[in-house]
Amino acid sequence: MENYLKRIASGVFFVFLFGILTSFVGYLLRLVLTANLTPAEYGLYYSCLSLIGLFSLFKDFGLNGSLIYHISKFKAEKKFKKLNASVFTVLFIQIIPALIIATIIFFSSDFIAVNYLHLSKNLVFGVLVIKVLAIVYFIQIFYSVVLSILQGFQLMNFFAIVDFCRMLFYFILTFIFISLSFSVLSPALGFLISYIFVILIFSPFALKLIPNFKKLHLEIFDKKLAKKLFFYGFPIMLSSAAGLIIGYTDTILITIFKSLEEVGIYQTAQPTARLLWFFAGSFTTVLFPLVTELKTKKIKGLEKGVSLIYRYIWVIIIPFALMSFSFSREILNLFFGSFYSSGSNVLKILSIGAIFFSIVQVNGCVLNGLGKPKNYTKIVYIGAAINLILNLVLIPIIGITGAATSTLLTYIVMFLFSFAELKKFVKIKIPVITWLKTLIIGLISLSSIYILKNLLFVNIFLEVFVCFCVSIFIFIVLLLLFKVVELDETLNLVRKIIKK
Repeated sequence: MENYLKRIASGVFFVFLFGILTSFVGYLLRLVLTANLTPAEYGLYYSCLSLIGLFSLFKDFGLNGSLIYHISKFKAEKKFKKLNASVFTVLFIQIIPALIIATIIFFSSDFIAVNYLHLSKNLVFGVLVIKVLAIVYFIQIFYSVVLSILQGFQLMNFFAIVDFCRMLFYFILTFIFISLSFSVLSPALGFLISYIFVILIFSPFALKLIPNFKKLHLEIFDKKLAKKLFFYGFPIMLSSAAGLIIGYTDTILITIFKSLEEVGIYQTAQPTARLLWFFAGSFTTVLFPLVTELKTKKIKGLEKGVSLIYRYIWVIIIPFALMSFSFSREILNLFFGSFYSSGSNVLKILSIGAIFFSIVQVNGCVLNGLGKPKNYTKIVYIGAAINLILNLVLIPIIGITGAATSTLLTYIVMFLFSFAELKKFVKIKIPVITWLKTLIIGLISLSSIYILKNLLFVNIFLEVFVCFCVSIFIFIVLLLLFKVVELDETLNLVRKIIKK
């Protein structure tokens, strides 16, 4: 079990490091877009992305999650023929529906631009953006399979590098197209070409991981295996559908009920809060295939690893969530401009939501890794239903603040239900006392931030730096004082990362 804890620690560190770099580049991209596009154009692009994203369900079918699970399983069982077949079976299944839907979106672009985006002035650009994103929709299946192969083989270093490279290409190409005056079409073209580049570069490496991949042919398609892949993937597909509702309906409903300008404001606050997701995302990316392997090999100790993650994930995320909460207006004003700072309340609400969602991500990952995706599906569907109802009620009344409030309440409900489902299969002890201590310590640190903000009259960068350093110092001292974390245990984890 010690080896698995080491793999979790080192894998999380690398994925987290590149996740931060990827997020940084993605944030730079948004800075470039808000600086060079009008709020309406910026909102237009992300309204289109949200709509296209909602159709992702009809090309994935939960098969990418199923592929990760089965690659890990067949690798542990040394059933390499089935491993090979699973990769190509998934790819063959996804190609035709993805092509059909991409074609429908492509040729319906005029209708979407008029009836969904309500465009008149920028109609041509809106139509072109939708057409380009329709092509991306199809190409993404190859990218997703490459990532699934890397994650299934637990090559988390390469997994993290691939996504970073895609985002870097996306940023560079978008910047070039903006310089060439392609306007709102710039990010769409950058998005498309970045996927093409990364697929061409990394596909050969991913395919070489598959034993005897050069000898494969169309007969590799396995009908019995396809049924197994669908059987495991169907609940994931259902949870993905609900996840898409949670992830995209807020932007879509803001587009319908409000304006593209408000979409633009929301799409600066929301991704800023989602930067906090990478803390949990780093854990879950590494944890999923490891849980499957532990279960397949019947190795004990899962409870210990998950309990450790529960403790440390809040210790890591809370200070950053509180900084985001405290400096919400300053962050948006500094990076995006005064127009977008009106989304400060959205950022405050979603920063708190990220704390609860971090645990939902971990619990969902463990359930899927244990081969219990149906149980996670139940959680996500409950969340999706609540989110959709609240969005329909609150967005027409209080706009983007209503969308953020709906999301926060959804995460809290999912947080509670995720434990109810997980405890059916794993003897998890919920660290309520530890979390309460962490929250109280976080609130004490938060109070120090507000005291310093009233005392300091300096440059905003210096103010943020001083507040961050002082609050983190107080946070760490209190964590050690109240024994939320042990110094020896933390140093031991650091040594595991370094030795890797």
